[in-house]
Amino acid sequence: TIAAARPLSSDSERTSSYHIYPLRIKGVSEGQRDSIIQQITDDGVGVNVHFMPIPMLSFYKDQGFDISTTPRTYDNYSREITLPVYVDLSEEDQATVIETVIKSVAAVLS
Repeated sequence: TIAAARPLSSDSERTSSYHIYPLRIKGVSEGQRDSIIQQITDDGVGVNVHFMPIPMLSFYKDQGFDISTTPRTYDNYSREITLPVYVDLSEEDQATVIETVIKSVAAVLS
């Protein structure tokens, strides 16, 4: 397991549709997150960052929007990695994703 990983949360009023699986890594910088993504990708698992904050999109940046005005948004963005999830993802592939994420996070944070 990854002590710093924050899986999806749910309660009696909400649950995920699991069309994506955004994993948040507690306490990492955007640069560390990017290094983790690169390591995972180098090991053959396709991951990305699904949610880019609106103030970081070029159109809005050009309009004067500034990410510093939404620190929680940036904090969530800078720690998020979207893991693969789809109907045909086998249990073996799930295990590969999990093992690769654990290994990559440990390598970057050690």
